[in-house]
Amino acid sequence: MTDRDLDALEKATFRAATDDGLWDVIAAGFVAMFAIAPLLSSTLGDFWSSAVFVPAWGALYLAVRLVRARVVTPRVGVVRFGPPRARRLRLFATTMLAVNVVAFVLGLAAAVAFQENWIEGGGWGYPLVLALVCLLGSSLAAFTLNIPRYYAYGLMLAAATLVGEWLWRRDLAPHHGYPIVFGVAALVMAAVGIRRLIGQMRHYPAGRESPEVRI
Repeated sequence: MTDRDLDALEKATFRAATDDGLWDVIAAGFVAMFAIAPLLSSTLGDFWSSAVFVPAWGALYLAVRLVRARVVTPRVGVVRFGPPRARRLRLFATTMLAVNVVAFVLGLAAAVAFQENWIEGGGWGYPLVLALVCLLGSSLAAFTLNIPRYYAYGLMLAAATLVGEWLWRRDLAPHHGYPIVFGVAALVMAAVGIRRLIGQMRHYPAGRESPEVRI
């Protein structure tokens, strides 16, 4: 077996262990904030309409961990990552945390700024920055986890930001179009993730021996 074959096997094993669709569901939960928070701002206020998602994300994360531990791991098995791959995963987790914090702060700051008329609603600066954050975060996830569809997610989210702004400027949608465009994006990501999870569960049926692989 050549080094190229070993590298291809390592990547395939890594992807099989990590690409169970649950990351898509978590990402959809984050994107859903941009769709739902504007609708809650009239009753909860700008701060709490976004802050309320923090415990919701925590509950989603715990649910995903439970599904992975109780459903996915007994079927797929366990992969022990070597130091290089472990460092790469830690870098990804840290960077994605930073990206999500930046996106959360940007969304909250923009909501307050527009509400208080601190900035003009006609500028394209915020939509462009948000589009760039979405594109860079998704591209990093695609590169680190070797899951090409995350590149498509980045393009979809970046386009959603600009399309939403375009709809709002033409009085075709309220709240800069975010409830529509990010709502659709979140549903697409969740549907793809669930479909991936179901497909993986069919590929690895219950009752099979769960191997432990080191890469």
